[in-house]
Amino acid sequence: MVIFSDLDRSIIYSSKFLKDLNENYYECIEEKDNKDISYVSLKTMEILKKINDNTLFIPTTTRTREQFERINFNKYNINFDYAITSNGGCILKNNKPLLGWQEEVEKIKKSSESIDVMLDLFDPYTKINGITNFRVAEKLFFYIVVDFEKFDIMSLYNYIGILNNKNWIHYISGRKIYFLPKGITKEGAIEYICKIENIKNFAVIGDSNMDMGMLDITDNAYVLKHGDINHDHIKGQFVRSKEDGIKGTEEVLLNLLEKISL
Repeated sequence: MVIFSDLDRSIIYSSKFLKDLNENYYECIEEKDNKDISYVSLKTMEILKKINDNTLFIPTTTRTREQFERINFNKYNINFDYAITSNGGCILKNNKPLLGWQEEVEKIKKSSESIDVMLDLFDPYTKINGITNFRVAEKLFFYIVVDFEKFDIMSLYNYIGILNNKNWIHYISGRKIYFLPKGITKEGAIEYICKIENIKNFAVIGDSNMDMGMLDITDNAYVLKHGDINHDHIKGQFVRSKEDGIKGTEEVLLNLLEKISL
């Protein structure tokens, strides 16, 4: 069984998830500007290496390729044959973009309004109170980071209202609001890999609303307890972790390790 997994808050965690753990239990796996920003437990990496040595484990993330490559899996001697980045906008095979999927993504982009036009239309909204950051990801999609104590989602009402006619969509995930062309999805990239590799049986791990699509295309869906998913909306069967945070990740990975070891 192949495993596709979200990363942030599914495998790796920010410091706010560490407060109840002994400092010897985890270590930094990602740095930015000489600062530690993401962490994993040693147990998570031990289980993940065993899984990756026995089957395909495919990171499936909204992170850009550059952001994904900041995560130092190499220090644990873990290398992935495939990775899905940019919310499905890029498939890496042996660390290089897969040309066939890039061609498919170009077709998807042509069926939606261009990002340049969408950015021009969004420009009047960039100074709205509560928006703390604004990022364009690989000229493919963009997102804002907001402080919900100051930000009112209704301030974007008119912009959100035009998205469907432009063949774009938005997602709210934690403090981030993403704007993407329809069709740039994790599940689309998963289905492409399954097709070219003839994969029939796979599991998915996720925690956020942006993972809903890929959780819905498998009967082996694993959801982290702390996530923001409305579990009633998952179409298929799913397993919800009993534990939060890092402990929940270990629980899910152990469950999957047992399955692939049978």
